[in-house]
Amino acid sequence: MEKHPKQEMTRFLRMKCKACGYLNRIEVNKHFVEEPCSEPKVKVLIPYYEPLKVETCKKCKTVIAEPKTLIRIVHGSK
Repeated sequence: MEKHPKQEMTRFLRMKCKACGYLNRIEVNKHFVEEPCSEPKVKVLIPYYEPLKVETCKKCKTVIAEPKTLIRIVHGSK
């Protein structure tokens, strides 16, 4: 996995608290990480989010996100 330093953006991400279900807004840097691919001409960039500070839930005060941990959004199946 190789991080591209020029492709970095500051965004707000909405994350649901696992304890109480409250929807929080956290400030993150959006990184694009290059994943290896079987075809040599294809470049696969996966978006990851890195929180800028330790974020706690506004309602129940549990820790939601910490810096230096990358978050990947994965859409689950129903």
